[in-house]
Amino acid sequence: MVKKKELLLLSCLRSNARDTLTNISKKINMPISTIFDKLKEYEKSFICKHTTLMDFKQLGFDIRIHLLLKVNRDKRSSFENFVMNAPSVNNVYRINNLYDYFVEAIFKNISDFQVFADSVESFGVTDIAEHFVVEELKRESFMSEKINLPLIN
Repeated sequence: MVKKKELLLLSCLRSNARDTLTNISKKINMPISTIFDKLKEYEKSFICKHTTLMDFKQLGFDIRIHLLLKVNRDKRSSFENFVMNAPSVNNVYRINNLYDYFVEAIFKNISDFQVFADSVESFGVTDIAEHFVVEELKRESFMSEKINLPLIN
């Protein structure tokens, strides 16, 4: 079980991983050396990756789409290889109930998406549901604010 102080540390990291250890130390009243040690420990266990969240529209990528896909069993391996290496694919999840995969992809325009969609269909896709993201309302906020912490206790 993770202690409350450690949850506060994780919350600080989730809200701003680039904050200095000194600032985090002041916010949660934990020694910098302890924070450093905990961070190294977490990186070996459950911190998967330090990353930057971006507004892709500001970079000229206007199309963000979520795809639900049902793929023939004999084609799943080649399909997974394709989506794992496709440069426009941001996230891939193996799911259950009606569909096999949830894919999030990002494109500059609808033409680029259509080229991708045509390629996907060659991998034994038997059903596809396309959902264009119109507006992002909330992203990566779980445990990033102190208000979320009671959910964990």
